[in-house]
Amino acid sequence: MKVGRNMKIRNVVALNLLTLAVTLTPTAFAAEASNLSQPGKMNEAPFLLEAPIHDPYVISSDFGLQMNPETKKSKGHNGLDYATAKGTAIFAANDGVVLFAESTEGFGETIIIKHNSEFSTLYGHILLGSFLVKPGDTVKKGQKIAEVGSSETGDMLHFSVMKQGTMVNPIDFLPESTQ
Repeated sequence: MKVGRNMKIRNVVALNLLTLAVTLTPTAFAAEASNLSQPGKMNEAPFLLEAPIHDPYVISSDFGLQMNPETKKSKGHNGLDYATAKGTAIFAANDGVVLFAESTEGFGETIIIKHNSEFSTLYGHILLGSFLVKPGDTVKKGQKIAEVGSSETGDMLHFSVMKQGTMVNPIDFLPESTQ
Protein backbone atom coordinates (compact mmCIF):
# COMPACT_ATOMS: atom_id res chain seq x y z
CA MET A 1 0.00 0.00 0.00
CA LYS A 2 1.50 3.31 -1.07
CA VAL A 3 0.74 6.10 1.37
CA GLY A 4 1.05 9.75 0.39
CA ARG A 5 3.84 11.94 1.79
CA ASN A 6 1.38 14.19 3.66
CA MET A 7 -0.16 11.23 5.51
CA LYS A 8 3.32 10.01 6.49
CA ILE A 9 4.16 13.47 7.81
CA ARG A 10 0.88 13.64 9.74
CA ASN A 11 1.51 10.19 11.26
CA VAL A 12 5.07 11.14 12.24
CA VAL A 13 3.87 14.42 13.80
CA ALA A 14 1.11 12.64 15.74
CA LEU A 15 3.45 9.88 16.94
CA ASN A 16 6.14 12.38 17.94
CA LEU A 17 3.56 14.36 19.90
CA LEU A 18 2.38 11.22 21.66
CA THR A 19 5.95 10.17 22.50
CA LEU A 20 6.73 13.61 23.89
CA ALA A 21 3.53 13.79 25.90
CA VAL A 22 3.91 10.30 27.37
CA THR A 23 7.49 11.13 28.31
CA LEU A 24 6.31 14.28 30.07
CA THR A 25 3.48 12.53 31.94
CA PRO A 26 4.93 9.19 33.12
CA THR A 27 2.62 8.86 36.14
CA ALA A 28 -0.61 9.64 34.31
CA PHE A 29 -1.56 5.98 34.16
CA ALA A 30 -0.23 4.70 37.48
CA ALA A 31 -3.66 3.31 38.41
CA GLU A 32 -3.75 1.25 35.23
CA ALA A 33 -0.21 0.01 35.78
CA SER A 34 -1.12 -1.12 39.30
CA ASN A 35 -3.77 -3.41 37.82
CA LEU A 36 -1.05 -5.45 36.08
CA SER A 37 -0.48 -7.32 39.32
CA GLN A 38 -4.16 -8.23 39.50
CA PRO A 39 -4.94 -10.66 36.65
CA GLY A 40 -8.39 -10.24 35.19
CA LYS A 41 -8.62 -6.49 35.84
CA MET A 42 -6.95 -5.55 32.55
CA ASN A 43 -8.78 -6.19 29.27
CA GLU A 44 -11.99 -7.36 30.91
CA ALA A 45 -14.00 -5.69 28.14
CA PRO A 46 -13.12 -4.58 24.62
CA PHE A 47 -12.02 -0.97 24.23
CA LEU A 48 -15.07 1.01 23.11
CA LEU A 49 -15.35 4.66 22.23
CA GLU A 50 -18.25 7.08 22.19
CA ALA A 51 -18.76 9.08 19.00
CA PRO A 52 -17.04 12.45 19.37
CA ILE A 53 -20.05 14.23 17.82
CA HIS A 54 -23.56 13.86 19.26
CA ASP A 55 -25.41 16.29 16.95
CA PRO A 56 -26.42 15.27 13.41
CA TYR A 57 -23.41 14.55 11.17
CA VAL A 58 -22.38 12.71 8.03
CA ILE A 59 -19.18 10.68 7.77
CA SER A 60 -17.76 12.52 4.76
CA SER A 61 -14.49 10.62 4.57
CA ASP A 62 -13.72 7.09 5.79
CA PHE A 63 -10.50 5.51 7.03
CA GLY A 64 -8.24 3.98 4.38
CA LEU A 65 -7.28 4.52 0.77
CA GLN A 66 -9.39 6.95 -1.23
CA MET A 67 -9.23 7.95 -4.87
CA ASN A 68 -9.28 11.60 -5.87
CA PRO A 69 -11.92 11.79 -8.64
CA GLU A 70 -10.04 14.59 -10.41
CA THR A 71 -6.47 13.25 -10.32
CA LYS A 72 -7.41 9.53 -10.20
CA LYS A 73 -4.67 9.06 -7.58
CA SER A 74 -5.15 7.17 -4.33
CA LYS A 75 -4.13 8.55 -0.97
CA GLY A 76 -4.48 7.30 2.57
CA HIS A 77 -6.83 8.80 5.13
CA ASN A 78 -5.99 8.02 8.76
CA GLY A 79 -9.34 8.67 10.41
CA LEU A 80 -12.99 9.61 9.99
CA ASP A 81 -14.25 13.03 8.96
CA TYR A 82 -17.49 14.06 10.67
CA ALA A 83 -19.14 16.73 8.49
CA THR A 84 -21.32 18.90 10.74
CA ALA A 85 -21.96 22.56 11.49
CA LYS A 86 -19.10 24.77 12.65
CA GLY A 87 -19.39 25.28 16.42
CA THR A 88 -20.89 21.83 17.06
CA ALA A 89 -19.69 20.35 20.39
CA ILE A 90 -16.86 17.80 20.32
CA PHE A 91 -16.83 15.23 23.13
CA ALA A 92 -14.06 13.03 24.54
CA ALA A 93 -14.53 9.54 23.12
CA ASN A 94 -13.41 7.92 26.39
CA ASP A 95 -11.81 8.77 29.74
CA GLY A 96 -8.20 9.90 29.52
CA VAL A 97 -5.54 12.55 29.90
CA VAL A 98 -5.05 15.38 27.41
CA LEU A 99 -1.56 15.09 25.93
CA PHE A 100 -1.71 17.85 23.33
CA ALA A 101 -3.93 20.85 22.63
CA GLU A 102 -2.59 23.30 20.07
CA SER A 103 -2.21 23.96 16.37
CA THR A 104 -0.55 21.49 13.98
CA GLU A 105 0.16 21.59 10.29
CA GLY A 106 -2.44 19.52 8.46
CA PHE A 107 -5.01 19.26 11.25
CA GLY A 108 -5.07 22.89 12.41
CA GLU A 109 -6.25 23.15 16.01
CA THR A 110 -5.76 19.65 17.44
CA ILE A 111 -6.34 17.74 20.68
CA ILE A 112 -4.80 14.34 21.50
CA ILE A 113 -6.13 12.32 24.43
CA LYS A 114 -4.34 9.26 25.86
CA HIS A 115 -6.96 6.81 27.11
CA ASN A 116 -4.75 4.00 28.42
CA SER A 117 -1.40 2.35 27.67
CA GLU A 118 -2.64 1.27 24.21
CA PHE A 119 -5.11 3.84 22.88
CA SER A 120 -5.12 7.54 22.07
CA THR A 121 -7.51 9.66 20.00
CA LEU A 122 -6.82 12.70 17.87
CA TYR A 123 -9.38 15.43 17.16
CA GLY A 124 -8.46 17.78 14.30
CA HIS A 125 -9.88 20.88 12.55
CA ILE A 126 -11.13 22.34 15.83
CA LEU A 127 -12.60 25.84 15.92
CA LEU A 128 -9.91 28.35 16.86
CA GLY A 129 -10.33 29.50 20.47
CA SER A 130 -12.77 26.73 21.45
CA PHE A 131 -10.43 24.47 23.47
CA LEU A 132 -11.98 23.62 26.84
CA VAL A 133 -9.02 21.45 27.90
CA LYS A 134 -5.25 21.77 28.11
CA PRO A 135 -2.37 19.27 28.33
CA GLY A 136 -2.45 17.38 31.61
CA ASP A 137 -6.21 17.71 32.11
CA THR A 138 -8.12 14.54 32.95
CA VAL A 139 -11.26 14.13 30.85
CA LYS A 140 -14.29 11.87 31.16
CA LYS A 141 -16.04 10.03 28.36
CA GLY A 142 -18.66 12.37 26.91
CA GLN A 143 -17.08 15.55 28.32
CA LYS A 144 -17.16 18.51 25.93
CA ILE A 145 -13.58 19.33 24.93
CA ALA A 146 -13.95 21.82 22.02
CA GLU A 147 -16.06 22.80 19.01
CA VAL A 148 -15.98 21.81 15.34
CA GLY A 149 -14.01 24.06 13.01
CA SER A 150 -13.31 23.61 9.33
CA SER A 151 -10.78 22.45 6.76
CA GLU A 152 -10.34 23.25 3.10
CA THR A 153 -13.23 20.84 2.37
CA GLY A 154 -15.73 22.42 4.76
CA ASP A 155 -16.93 22.32 8.36
CA MET A 156 -15.86 19.06 9.95
CA LEU A 157 -14.04 17.17 12.69
CA HIS A 158 -11.20 14.80 11.79
CA PHE A 159 -11.13 11.90 14.29
CA SER A 160 -8.28 9.36 14.47
CA VAL A 161 -7.62 6.42 16.79
CA MET A 162 -4.10 5.25 17.56
CA LYS A 163 -3.41 1.82 19.00
CA GLN A 164 0.13 1.49 20.34
CA GLY A 165 1.16 4.39 18.09
CA THR A 166 -0.39 3.04 14.88
CA MET A 167 -3.40 4.66 13.23
CA VAL A 168 -6.30 2.18 13.16
CA ASN A 169 -9.86 2.36 11.83
CA PRO A 170 -12.04 4.22 14.37
CA ILE A 171 -15.11 2.29 13.19
CA ASP A 172 -13.69 -0.81 14.88
CA PHE A 173 -14.10 0.89 18.28
CA LEU A 174 -17.39 2.76 17.88
CA PRO A 175 -20.89 1.40 18.58
CA GLU A 176 -22.75 0.43 15.40
CA SER A 177 -25.45 3.03 16.08
CA THR A 178 -22.87 5.84 15.60
CA GLN A 179 -21.27 4.60 12.38
